[in-house]
Amino acid sequence: DGILKMEIAENILVIKTVSGMAMAVGAAVDAMSIENVVGCIAGDDTIMCIIKTKEDAPVVKARIEEAI
Repeated sequence: DGILKMEIAENILVIKTVSGMAMAVGAAVDAMSIENVVGCIAGDDTIMCIIKTKEDAPVVKARIEEAI
């Protein structure tokens, strides 16, 4: 519910959230246990989600979009 937009940069998925929601959304993405996600780093309103390969990035993005 807190995600505003997502953008892919090579093997990094940048997730913009409502201010103050990045930690909660990052924890939710981690809890999804998506196989190709190495890990997430969250700030106040931005999450950097590291994905194993750039080919996997659109798949991860689609999986998160399905969940929201």
